[in-house]
Amino acid sequence: MQKSFLSALLLSALCAVTISVPVNENAPKAATPCDPSVCVAPACRCSSQEPPGGLFGPNLPQMVFLTFDDAITITNHPFYEEILFPNGVPRLNPNNAPATATFFISHEYTNYSLVHDLWVRGHDIALHSITHVSDTGYWANLNEAGWAAELAQQREQLARFAQVPIEYIKGMRAPFLQVGGDAMYSALVNGGFLWECSRPTQNQRRPGLWPYTADFESTQDCQIPTCPVEAYPGFWVFPMIDMIGDDVFPCAMLDECTPLPKTQAAMYNLLLRNFNDQYTAGNNRAPFGIFTHAALLVGPDNIPEFGERKRGYIQFLDYLTSLPDVYIVGISQAMEWMKQPTGIADIDTFQPWKEDVNRPRQCIFPRNCRYENSTWERFMSSCYPCPQSYPWLGNPMGTLLQFDE
Repeated sequence: MQKSFLSALLLSALCAVTISVPVNENAPKAATPCDPSVCVAPACRCSSQEPPGGLFGPNLPQMVFLTFDDAITITNHPFYEEILFPNGVPRLNPNNAPATATFFISHEYTNYSLVHDLWVRGHDIALHSITHVSDTGYWANLNEAGWAAELAQQREQLARFAQVPIEYIKGMRAPFLQVGGDAMYSALVNGGFLWECSRPTQNQRRPGLWPYTADFESTQDCQIPTCPVEAYPGFWVFPMIDMIGDDVFPCAMLDECTPLPKTQAAMYNLLLRNFNDQYTAGNNRAPFGIFTHAALLVGPDNIPEFGERKRGYIQFLDYLTSLPDVYIVGISQAMEWMKQPTGIADIDTFQPWKEDVNRPRQCIFPRNCRYENSTWERFMSSCYPCPQSYPWLGNPMGTLLQFDE
């Protein structure tokens, strides 16, 4: 899709969203300092480096989040299979349930039949916007109606085309980690979201900041303003604890760490060192996240560093799955644990971390949809009959004709 078409289509959609998406006029109240005696599980948690439930150290399961941003395609899906289903067998946690990743999916270029496949296999499907506009100023200045169009409508869009029940789509990450302040949070809460994972923290990385709800004022540093200042009861924030690269600079995303690892050993050691900042450095054991894009690990065969990084990443996953108290879980699974903190002694009976066997495969014969005009062409693999128009902002289901299609 050429830039001229995208710009025209986006401008047209933005003119429409303020009309088509209602804004909640009952503004949330300003967040006040958190009182731990009032803010208690399962509905509320203060922002804190203190582990929940009175658990500490060896009594805590060490949670690890594997997250990947952007479109699911025929190029990166084999990589996800390779790391999560080595030799065709699911990678397992100590309770013998499959390890699960979280995918933050943007619409353009996504193959929805492959999204359905990942959901059927137990993975956490979350959102990353319809347009993924590269201008961070767009996201910083977007109003509540705009965020609703980008994400609340994407939630309905993905549920239809990937045939993922909408109640399973619980969270999101802001494009380029550009949080949109109260406009974004209001749109998420009103759109049925339960959590977000977009805010890096450097000041509370060792010991790490635990997930918390937005009922009260947050102690988290605001690295990429604007951050919310109002209260959103029961809405969970999953901090992105910064890694430290080999140059000793912080990096929220693995592919932002510098210098980028070019060997298997460099990748493995980078991950191990940062993991141990949570796992062995104290009794805190805050969740450790590896937040990245598949493009860091998947590339041309004639550029060896891609294969080297991938082998180091897989070596690290193999190490994690050899540990008796480390669990690779989706963020939605972690949210359930935060509501009901469960120690290592009882974790095998914790239902949300068991295999979810109620995910029937319903995308047996995906449709291959093709759209074009004189300047662009788009393909979309869908688990739902092809809409008449390419789905986009302001037309998320593709039910309206667009320009000269």
